[in-house]
This record gives sequence, C-alpha cells and structure tokens, in this order.
Amino acid sequence: MTHRSSLAFLDGLVDYEKLAGPRNEFKLDNIRRLLELADNPERRMRNVVLVAGTKGKGSVCYMLEAALRGCGLSTGMFVSPHVLDVRERIQLDGKPIPKSLFASLVARLAPFVSVPKSSIRHSDFALRHSVVPVSYFEMTTAMAFLLFAERQPDYSIIEVGLGGRLDATNLSDPVVSVITRIGYDHLKVLGNTLTKIAGEKAGIMRKGRPVIVGEQEPEALAALKHKARESGARLVLAELVISVPSVESTADGLAIHMRSHFAEGAIRLPLLGYHQVENCKTALAVLNELSMYDRRIKFKRVARGMGTVSIPARCHVVRRIPLTIVDSCHNPESGRALANVLRDHLPHLRTSIRPSSIVHRHSEKVVLLYGSLSGKLVAETVAPLAPFVQQAILVQPDNPRAMPLPELERIFADLSIPHVTADSVRSALSLARASSLSLHPSSLPVVVAGSFYLAGEVLKLLGPSRAARRNRLLRRH
Repeated sequence: MTHRSSLAFLDGLVDYEKLAGPRNEFKLDNIRRLLELADNPERRMRNVVLVAGTKGKGSVCYMLEAALRGCGLSTGMFVSPHVLDVRERIQLDGKPIPKSLFASLVARLAPFVSVPKSSIRHSDFALRHSVVPVSYFEMTTAMAFLLFAERQPDYSIIEVGLGGRLDATNLSDPVVSVITRIGYDHLKVLGNTLTKIAGEKAGIMRKGRPVIVGEQEPEALAALKHKARESGARLVLAELVISVPSVESTADGLAIHMRSHFAEGAIRLPLLGYHQVENCKTALAVLNELSMYDRRIKFKRVARGMGTVSIPARCHVVRRIPLTIVDSCHNPESGRALANVLRDHLPHLRTSIRPSSIVHRHSEKVVLLYGSLSGKLVAETVAPLAPFVQQAILVQPDNPRAMPLPELERIFADLSIPHVTADSVRSALSLARASSLSLHPSSLPVVVAGSFYLAGEVLKLLGPSRAARRNRLLRRH
C-alpha cells in the first residue's frame, strides 16, 4: 500500500470529526475487536501517560513529550486532530512518522477493517478479509498502539480524543492518568453540566494508580474527587505539587520560576499565554510523579526539553509583517486564553518587530479571521476577544460541520463586532491582510481563530514561514 492509497483508505472510514451532526452513541466494541485481531498491542505499550481534559490536554502532551526527550528518553505520542498532516497524530521522538511507516501500519490493519463500498477507490484494500467497522479516529488510535507496542519507546504519551470513559484511547493501560481543566464542550455527547462532563473524563482513572488533576472549577473538582474515591485512583492536585512564584511574559514566550518537591528553578517556555503556565504546572506534576520511579528524569533536563517545545496552531506566530497569529481557539476557555495572550504579549510582539516604535493603546487592536464548526459556543468564545477586534473576517472552514455564515454574522452583530464575510479561506486571508495594512499606519496584527480546520487551511496557504519549517520536516520523511 502506498502512502496515497493509505490516505484514501482512511478517508473511506467514518470520520466523526467531520461528520455533520453529533454522534449519538459511543461504544468500544469495534475498536476492542480490531485490537484483538492485531494481537492486543494496547497491553504491550510501555509507560503510557493518558491525558484527558477540555482545555490544554494537547499542550500538556507536547510539553511532556519535549521534557522526556530532554531527559534523553525515547517517546511515542498520539494526538488529535492534526493541523497540516495526518502523520502529526502519530509521532516518534518528537517527529511525525515517515510516510512509508504510516502506510505500512494502515496496510497491516486494513484486512481487519470494514470500509463502505462507496468509498473504495483503490484495488489494494483486500476487503474480502474485512470484519470490523471502525472510525477514522479509532483506526489511527489502533495504528499508534501497534507502533508503540512494537517500538517500545520509554514513554507513550496518549491524548484522549473526546471525553474519556468511552474514548478509544481508554483501552490503553496508563501508569499515570492526567485530567486538564474541564469546561463546556461537546455538550450533546458528554452532558451539559461540569459534573457530567467530569464524570466522563474521570473514566481514564485506574485503581491504585495516580491521576494528576490540573486546576478546575469547584464543581468539576468535586466530581473528580468523588470519581477518584469510587475508582480507587490516587488523586494528585497539580497546584499542590507545583508552585510558580513568578512569571514574566516576553515576545518569545514565558519565563517561569517553579518550585516543587521535584526541584526548583527556571523554565523558559517558548509559548504565548499565561494559560500555558497552568498547563506547564500540570505537566511538571506528571514529571514529578514519574521521577519518583525513573531517576533519569531530572529537572535541568526537563527544563532544557521544555525550552524546545513547539505546538502547532496554539497561539502560533507564523508571520512578523503583518504580525500573524494562528490559534485553534474553539471554546470559551480558549477564547479567554487567547484574549489574555493579546493583552499580555501583543505589546511585546509589536515592539520586537519595530523596536523604535511606541506601542499606543489603539495599536493593540487586531483583525480577527474567524470560522467555527456548528454546535460550538461561539458567542461565549468570541466575547472575550471583542475588545481587541477592530474588524472581523468571517468564513466557513472547509468542513461539512462548518457553521453557516448567516449564523456567525448574527453572533458577531449581537456582540457589536464590525465584520465582513469571505467566500473562501484563501479570500478571507487576503482580505484580513489587506485590512491589516489599511486600518493602521504600521499594520494591525492578524489573528486566526475558531477551529483546528481553519488553522490548518491558513497555515497551508501562508507558504514559506515558521509554519513551513514544520511542512519541510513532514516532507523529509
């Protein structure tokens, strides 16, 4: 099977990330059967760290992976969704796996997988052996499990897709479970209260094993404590393990001073936003736990590794002129986090571009390029951004679940945010850049937000840039 045909095979599977309308049931029967046919790789992975949550779980995964590599350890990482290339989902030692390896994993599992006949476009799918109907996410999860079981990296960092209890990743056997901040997202699937959502996330807890819990709203924390008692998991609150006496924001990220039983010292985190301090504390609490059993995990090595972390589409500066920031902001928590980034980092970023200029208050405005999927809490997400927006460019991401423009327009009108629409992401980006140059003598920053899918489309369109370095990395394999 070629890489191209492996992508076609995956595209033939049901993709709930792109399917219009909510998924009305979640079961583990199919993915469990597929893993059985593949000789249960989920039982053979070493040192799994399973990370769930509403906000920050991807960032915590990337931080953990970079820190462990900084300690000289080998890593596997499974995250979702991807931004530029599906191989971002399955990484070894901080790099997306090569195309040939990706295709071989698909080829090995394809004989066990049922594909709708209407999606068959290649002759090498061997469908006569098909037995199990699985989704796109379940298939990539099984691929990651199979690879990590065979390569046996020192640590396998696994990001939960949705919820926890009935997510395919929960068939792994974590030595440490992690739950980052819980908020309101996927309400039709997980429930409409923090207690219900927390109950689903808590499904990744394991009896007698630690669960590291990041900062939480009181309702969510109470639910997690209750579930920990029920499951027999040992609950560890990150905020009680790690303290941060001081943080300084810079144009390049954050300078963090931390204290713990583990160590005390400085970390220079090349990420924007004080919300990353919370994620860093959660990651450090996990590393503190792991260090009790693994003497190779030392603070100086951890700090060195975290200083190299790079996370696509998380307040990602991809252009300097005009200053362009791409973020996957898609829920109220991420809306507040992005607003704080604009408040805390924008002046530093603008003066780093033009050191001799004076940053006036009116220059803190931005041009917002925004598009969302349906079913998201757009008004609550965008409201914190409203004070910073000079003009918004509204667009539909290339996804069947994209929120229609009239619906977006009503929300932005209700928030009194000046806005125009564009008929494609390409034209929206051109319009945003033109508006940036016309609305302010030294150009306004362009901020892209609302969806991973929008972020991915914009990054592909931007061409040679910081984002392109990631593209070149992907193409080399």
